[in-house]
Amino acid sequence: MEQIVYTNEGKVLLREAIQDDVPKIVELYEELPKNEYWEAEELAQSHYDLIEETNGTTYVAVLGEEVIGHTEVVLPNTKDKHAFLIKLQIKDDLRRRKFGIELVRYSMIMVKKEGYLGYAVWPDADKSKGLFKKLGLEEIKTNQEIKFKVKEEMPSVSGEVLEEIETVEDLKEFRMVVGYKYAPDFVWNRGFKLAKQEVLNYKTPIIKKVSVEGGEGIIFCDNRNLFIAVPEAEEENAELISDLVKYGSQIAKDADELLTYIDSDIWEIIKEEFDDYWEIEMDKARLEMKMEFE
Repeated sequence: MEQIVYTNEGKVLLREAIQDDVPKIVELYEELPKNEYWEAEELAQSHYDLIEETNGTTYVAVLGEEVIGHTEVVLPNTKDKHAFLIKLQIKDDLRRRKFGIELVRYSMIMVKKEGYLGYAVWPDADKSKGLFKKLGLEEIKTNQEIKFKVKEEMPSVSGEVLEEIETVEDLKEFRMVVGYKYAPDFVWNRGFKLAKQEVLNYKTPIIKKVSVEGGEGIIFCDNRNLFIAVPEAEEENAELISDLVKYGSQIAKDADELLTYIDSDIWEIIKEEFDDYWEIEMDKARLEMKMEFE
């Protein structure tokens, strides 16, 4: 299904991206702040393929022959979960002209048509919250986006590796509490695919089920991102999450720099504990917004 939006600039076509759009999306990013996944056509093709392979879709806004906007949505593995918007970008000189809201609305229509529960996004709290509010998404909570380096000298953390996790199916009984929680299949496949291609400093992911003082959980690190998953009943267990993040930091100690996301309320409880473990380079709030379709 395609949709046409009439604007002062002309007729804009909204549709699913096709193979021929990949170099046009790369052109879109040439005049924008760096986005490493779209900075070169070969890498862009790999990213485009990855979205498709993980049950996702890339949508584009086309004016004439030019792609003026694009968005990426990852779909969950069951219909009773929320689709997750992982990227929205509009050509710089056409921003704030409703192209973004129309493109997101179109992607929401397509997701709803497929029968999924709803739609979720983690926008920047200061920049794009208003756009998603206009579309009916509600603020659920705030997550801290944290970029850090593990200190060379850090306290030893006690723990035990119980088993190596070999397939994404082994994650199904756990809930992601550190890192993106809406797109585990995408996270899993991205880590392995880009490590195999030896790009963007990805390395073969370390994925281990471990036992720490507070309980058990799963640690996933691909040399760029740190993810922690716990049993569903432990999603708000700050002590367990803290222990797992510390143990994960010890496992991932050789990484140059890591990025993760932690529920802001939990981070407020455990933040001071990490003074001896992390050199924090960025710590900012990201909203979690979502809606359920009627």
